[in-house]
Amino acid sequence: MRARWLTVGLCLGLCLTGCTAEGAKKPPVSLESAMQHVYSYSLNEIEPEHVEEVTQWLADAQAEGADGQFFIKSFQDDTSEYAYTYAYADGYADYEVSFIYTPKDPVSTGKIHIAGTRKDSLVHHFVQIKTVNDLSIMYIVADERLEELLGF
Repeated sequence: MRARWLTVGLCLGLCLTGCTAEGAKKPPVSLESAMQHVYSYSLNEIEPEHVEEVTQWLADAQAEGADGQFFIKSFQDDTSEYAYTYAYADGYADYEVSFIYTPKDPVSTGKIHIAGTRKDSLVHHFVQIKTVNDLSIMYIVADERLEELLGF
């Protein structure tokens, strides 16, 4: 009888130990996949609910804009999980979008740096930036790429 309880206890202990070890393992999360929940961006995409306003905004920006001048259009409300910002600079065919996280800044914990990267006066591209709906994220537009500003 004692051997039976010892065997049952040993099997139960091994089972619990095995389950705990397996349950504790989590697949590694890449920084890129984690950041997709904070921000993402795409060239020339418009959310269906923004088509009319963004199309008009873009037409106005193209008509009024001088070479390299940035235009920003944002959509943010309290009920949405994400906020959307569209950026256009006359004369640019591509953009660099970088996220800068500064947790100790009491006003803005995140900054999104936008710069035009490829000049082309015949192409009119814009970038859509999707971020978590957080009022502490601010946007910075610049003539220089972030790596140039940082001296890399």
